[in-house]
Amino acid sequence: MRKGTKKWVNDLSCTLHYKGEVRKCFGQNMRHMRMQVGEAVRRKWKLWGNINSDNMSQVSHNEWHGHIICATGERIEYTIINRKDLVKEAARLLGQVGGQAGYGKKKVRGDSNYYRLLRAKRTIKDAKKKYENNS
Repeated sequence: MRKGTKKWVNDLSCTLHYKGEVRKCFGQNMRHMRMQVGEAVRRKWKLWGNINSDNMSQVSHNEWHGHIICATGERIEYTIINRKDLVKEAARLLGQVGGQAGYGKKKVRGDSNYYRLLRAKRTIKDAKKKYENNS
């Protein structure tokens, strides 16, 4: 559970790949994810298998890849992503693009000169249209 909230949040998402088929499941933490992956494998493919952390390798700070060996010897590939970090990353990137505070090329819209130039362009465009219609 995240601090300050009263409900559980699924921060982890897992994508399972087996024989060209894909299944997704979600979990609150790694312990919960292990349980959810086992259930997803049973429901989708009627196989018995659990995540073994020995077969898991961390690809980046918020992504893990690995495989599950089922009781029948079948191999199911999986990717686990920490979505909490992805939301923070997206918010950070969106904050860079726009907003009223700060300086830079991407923040020009907050300037009153920007709107003055827009009005000037619009009046010039309207004047040209009027001139072309009268000709």
